[in-house]
Amino acid sequence: MKLRHTVICFAVIISVYACAVMPPEVTDDAITDLPFRTLIQEADQYRGQTVIVGGYIVEVSNEADQSRIVAVQTELGSGQEPKARDLSQGRLIITYRGFIDPEVYQKDRKITAAGKIVASSRTEPGKFPFPYLHIDMTHIHLWPEQKVVPYDPYWDYWGPPYYYRPWGWGYPYRPYWW
Repeated sequence: MKLRHTVICFAVIISVYACAVMPPEVTDDAITDLPFRTLIQEADQYRGQTVIVGGYIVEVSNEADQSRIVAVQTELGSGQEPKARDLSQGRLIITYRGFIDPEVYQKDRKITAAGKIVASSRTEPGKFPFPYLHIDMTHIHLWPEQKVVPYDPYWDYWGPPYYYRPWGWGYPYRPYWW
């Protein structure tokens, strides 16, 4: 019986690691059990340690030697995918030594990033006070865009609108030629 429970636990752990978008060496090294508020308040204590965070892109700016992403922080769900932005506890400032294309990393796209904590601040210079966590990024995952398919009330279970049906009468009992 104990062997069965061990096998089930092992399968669950393997499936969790298989769904993660960050490499296993980053996931193993990262701090995962701290809430975002604690990271912001005690960033000096965790400076230089690896974290995996996620959110929605607000803006991307490129400078001569680095790129900067500002994102709305959200909790990570299954597979390290960002959840809804309604429960955000702050912002992320993610720096990367290299170029990030702002046309690819557009506003409102979901990202998951891993990197080392640099600092935190309650405000960015010249802006309204808001909690920011600064990270030097080592890995990033851009989630695919989700297209919303609008509901079309003229399409029903059987296919196209009733007046396109070649087999005759449809709801609300109109002939196909009408």
